[in-house]
Amino acid sequence: MALILVKYGIDNPAEKIKLKTSKDEDSIVLIQNGVFWALSDEINNVKGTLFAVKEDFIARGYDESECKVKLINYSEFVEVIEKEEKFIG
Repeated sequence: MALILVKYGIDNPAEKIKLKTSKDEDSIVLIQNGVFWALSDEINNVKGTLFAVKEDFIARGYDESECKVKLINYSEFVEVIEKEEKFIG
């Protein structure tokens, strides 16, 4: 199990590698510009439990209904961080 933090947009090759190599038991949090992945159809092929930080998603002008993954607030993000033993950032 690992926490994978994605903070750059869909054109970033490092983020593509992180998402492509994720495992079913991983938690993946989309933060900052990483929330653009939550709009992409590519996100449907990613393994793991996916979250996007709600405040970052809305700050980029999107409505909650457009998000393809579960939205969490910063308090919930901290809870996800605390439960994972490993971190990939």
